[in-house]
Amino acid sequence: MYFREEFSKAKQILLAARRIVIISHRSPDGDTVGANLALRYCLEQQWGKAVISACIDPPPPDTHFLPDVDAFVSDFDYESADVLVSVDVGAHYLLKFHEKKPEILQKIKPFINIDHHPSNDHFGTINIVDPHASAAVQIVYHFLRYCNFHINYRVATALLHGLYFDTGSFMHSNTTPEVLKIAADLIWKGADYRQIAKAQFRTKRIGQMRLFGRIFSRASVNEKKVLRSFVLDRDFEECDASRDDTVGAIDYLNSIPDGKFSVFLSEDGKGNVKGSLRTRENDIDLCKIASLFGGGGHKKASGFSVPGKIELADDKIRIQ
Repeated sequence: MYFREEFSKAKQILLAARRIVIISHRSPDGDTVGANLALRYCLEQQWGKAVISACIDPPPPDTHFLPDVDAFVSDFDYESADVLVSVDVGAHYLLKFHEKKPEILQKIKPFINIDHHPSNDHFGTINIVDPHASAAVQIVYHFLRYCNFHINYRVATALLHGLYFDTGSFMHSNTTPEVLKIAADLIWKGADYRQIAKAQFRTKRIGQMRLFGRIFSRASVNEKKVLRSFVLDRDFEECDASRDDTVGAIDYLNSIPDGKFSVFLSEDGKGNVKGSLRTRENDIDLCKIASLFGGGGHKKASGFSVPGKIELADDKIRIQ
């Protein structure tokens, strides 16, 4: 059975705990938020646990319709927690909490690491990591069923939101028969598919449209057939846009057939440049490319963050 031994250990630890902290990765997306909330709903409502959802950064706007998403906190008391759980955290450095709380990685307390990234460095005391899964919510779905939790419409909506996000509305190559089977089950259980689609792909502010215009106008393909574009710190203010408004831009860039893979660079306002990588090709491993810059992810979708600013010189985009 799927992760039988790990699921059994995780279940027993969570049953014995009173206070649980569920951690989402920095710069959270629909998958990490959906997985966090789905697990939280079940632990709180059906097992009576005291649960904290934690993330160093606030949840993105496309998740704001999910119940209790505003309960996420940006800090927590490690000493009061019995168990830590991370969801969709592809490597320990994406936790960010360990920088001020190094003890969370010292394996003093149980730490359940649930993830689907090949780059995961197994930082938990229990590591439920399936690089073949399309999303973290896919693993959480199986774990909830293993624990015999009732998946109501709130849980189903949170899970489907994550699944819909990480498969690019079921258009990416990671949309497997199992993904569609799970999605169908979640819709039968009451998941609000229309609201999910509207929040993720059918709602755009004017500021975001202006920002996308700049990103698309800067798109170009170099001699190595790499499609590039970028956004600068000043663009956000000039377009009246937020950092979250870049979500989805890389997927539009990746739809252009001229490039072998796409690179989107964005200044984060804190002296760093974030890179997003996407490809449709089967013979390109973007996870290996991202790892050269200290990042990671999946073969066809990866990312990184490095200190610096974007500079243009001789039709080249450089990070200085």
